[in-house]
Amino acid sequence: MTNRKTLEGLLLEVELYAKSETGRADFALIFIEAIESLEDIPFSITDEAHDWQYKIETEGDTLHRPSDSQIRALKVWIKSVITAYT
Repeated sequence: MTNRKTLEGLLLEVELYAKSETGRADFALIFIEAIESLEDIPFSITDEAHDWQYKIETEGDTLHRPSDSQIRALKVWIKSVITAYT
């Protein structure tokens, strides 16, 4: 799968997570595995992705829903990776 398809698929997974159709732990794993599967990206992107993984695993309200601002920021980050590395 190309980097673009992987990242576009990840954006769809973000939507499922935002709708609480994917759990926090499952999404964190899906997210980091998708980023680590990308080809020819700098380590800094993987490092940033690990920061995002930590945020995903530790942020959110007591009902375990992701915050809207976190979802928006994550989408912006993924889109910036698409723009820069596909």
